[in-house]
Amino acid sequence: MRKRVVIVGGGIGGLATAYNLKTLSPGIEITLVSDRPYFGFTPSYPHLAMGWRKAEEITVPLAPLLPKFGIEFINERAERIDPDSCKVFTESGREIGYDYLVIATGPKLVFGAEGMEHNSVSICTLEHTTGAKRKFEEFCRDPGPVVVGAIPGVSCFGPAYEYALMIHHELVKRGLRRKVPITYITSEPFLGHLGLGGVGNSRRLMEDLFAEKDISYITNVKVTGVEKDRVVYEDLGGRSHEIPSKFTMIMPRFAGPDVVVSAGDKVAHPKNGMVTVNRCLQNPTYSNIYGVGVVVFLPPVEKTPVPTGTPKTGQMIEGMARAVALNIVADMSNSRERYAPTFAAICIADSGEEGVGFIANPVIPPREWVKAKKGRIVRWAKTAFEKYFLWKIRRGNISPWFEEKFLERVLGIRAVEPCEV
Repeated sequence: MRKRVVIVGGGIGGLATAYNLKTLSPGIEITLVSDRPYFGFTPSYPHLAMGWRKAEEITVPLAPLLPKFGIEFINERAERIDPDSCKVFTESGREIGYDYLVIATGPKLVFGAEGMEHNSVSICTLEHTTGAKRKFEEFCRDPGPVVVGAIPGVSCFGPAYEYALMIHHELVKRGLRRKVPITYITSEPFLGHLGLGGVGNSRRLMEDLFAEKDISYITNVKVTGVEKDRVVYEDLGGRSHEIPSKFTMIMPRFAGPDVVVSAGDKVAHPKNGMVTVNRCLQNPTYSNIYGVGVVVFLPPVEKTPVPTGTPKTGQMIEGMARAVALNIVADMSNSRERYAPTFAAICIADSGEEGVGFIANPVIPPREWVKAKKGRIVRWAKTAFEKYFLWKIRRGNISPWFEEKFLERVLGIRAVEPCEV
């Protein structure tokens, strides 16, 4: 009897896991459940917010795609997981049994400052990003101060840096930059911390880059409120301050979505509801449940005066997907081999005319090595990867040549390594 793998989530982690499983074990039965009818390439959402991409250029409809590769697609919201009966329940009341469950839902967005959900734009989802684009166009007709940043507990700082740099570039193009002071405000203890204690010379690099672009910054603070015309924050001494803002984008923090919490505290981590896993990405209590992507709980890299979280980049998520697929196939064949992601990462921020990129091995310290580069070639590399990745999604192809040969042999990055449970 064929084993059934149910994957909840149709983003980078969910699709990469499904494609890896099909490549490793073509006869496996895979069902992917997602409330969104499309795959969206999240790293390009800031580009969409600037009008540099169209939605159809960075999304792929899933209903006509996945059945081509023998993957069942259920376009419904997963509402509840019962790990004891091994079932997922959807919004329509459908019960989906599984032998293995992969939770790759992505996060629940937590807008933790008063007024933030209504007075700050967001670039975390396609729908939010479309709204951000519209509001930016309105702003450009009557410009004023801009504030971009992150509240306490945020684990994804890269898009905030990228968006601030993109706004600068777009305003220069439109001849509006002289009218717009830009401020970056963050819970990070220093610029370029990124929730990782810094990555190589990221502090110096980002400080120099912001100086070149005349972007002011405020670090080590807690954003407590977002109003229509200002951002309110609190310093380490508990004193309240405010800064004028006519256009604001503050990154929310991430938490486990309701469907993960529904599985109980043995699956959902008590700190934030993310999926609790061991190094091999397997739940310690329910060995047939795995986590992939942003929804996986990772503890903070270090304690900071204002809380910060650990980011999960696209490269890290692909490594997670590869490890989980290998572990499921090994378990089905009664093999004792198990794998863990190396958490090596490629991080690239596009500033419009150039880009800044880091390659860290691994991204979570202690690290073997770090490389950093700034320039136009970095921006071109990000664009090339976007085109490649979307091609890969449409082809149902995990492209072992790139993941296993180019990354490992040329860049020195391995996606996975053996691990013990």
